Amino acid sequence: MDKLIIEAAVNEQSQKDDNPNVPYSAEECAADALRCAAAGAAIVHFHARDPRSGVLLAPGTDTYATAMRLIRAERPDLLVYPTYTMEGDAFAHIEALASDPTVRLRCATIDPGAMNFSRFDERTGAIHGDKPFVVTHADAAHFFDICKRFGLLYSVVVREPGHVRTTVAYHRSGMIGGKILFKLNLADDMLFGLPPSPAAVDAYMGLVPDDIEHTWMAYTYGSSHWAMNRHAVLTGAHVRTGLGDHPVEDDGSTPTNEALVRRVVALADEAGRAVATPAEAAAILGNP
Repeated sequence: MDKLIIEAAVNEQSQKDDNPNVPYSAEECAADALRCAAAGAAIVHFHARDPRSGVLLAPGTDTYATAMRLIRAERPDLLVYPTYTMEGDAFAHIEALASDPTVRLRCATIDPGAMNFSRFDERTGAIHGDKPFVVTHADAAHFFDICKRFGLLYSVVVREPGHVRTTVAYHRSGMIGGKILFKLNLADDMLFGLPPSPAAVDAYMGLVPDDIEHTWMAYTYGSSHWAMNRHAVLTGAHVRTGLGDHPVEDDGSTPTNEALVRRVVALADEAGRAVATPAEAAAILGNP
């Protein structure tokens, strides 16, 4: 069984109104990243946000660069990556960060295909949100070309079964190669994909042919966050946590990113599973 890779998603689109520990500014994100690394995270992900309002900055290249330089000064080994939007060239900032010698971006991620972000509120019966998200095959080809040119580690976010099938097709066509890290984004109250459960994992990963080397990472929204993290730890998969995915606990408490990482480490300790360093995580993934 591989050592456990822990990724900390420190902010995503979570709000300080929900949890004051959510970082917005480049400096806050860098400080949180370093605390998460010290706690056991090998990978840190964050969104460039306006330091006051928290609004997503697109593409936010300067903010990403500032935070990544601060992180690199203390932890050059840490794997750190940005998000992207579908405005203009969605991946121009990834190329800029990878080519900047003071940043040296080493990893990135993509959501291949299409889906719709929306949420169902069982208490009111209302559906909130109607946000289609589309990454075309041409977008994906551009992204993977950047990864090849700069030797970036990549991961693939899965929110619908077709995302797995599309990624398999990319592998078969030669667009990508090596080991694939599937990040299975399962959500209790959102309307995309299958709801969180071990059966959902089996359904998604059952679409990957045996001859394609791969692994998966739990990436769960909602009250199933910890149950799915435990399942991943026990079955040899990996875990993503952080205030970006899980800003408020079921009891209403507001943890820190560091506390969430430490809780995953505790799950690993209970299972007798070692936690991967950033260098070990890169070796486990190793897909370029």
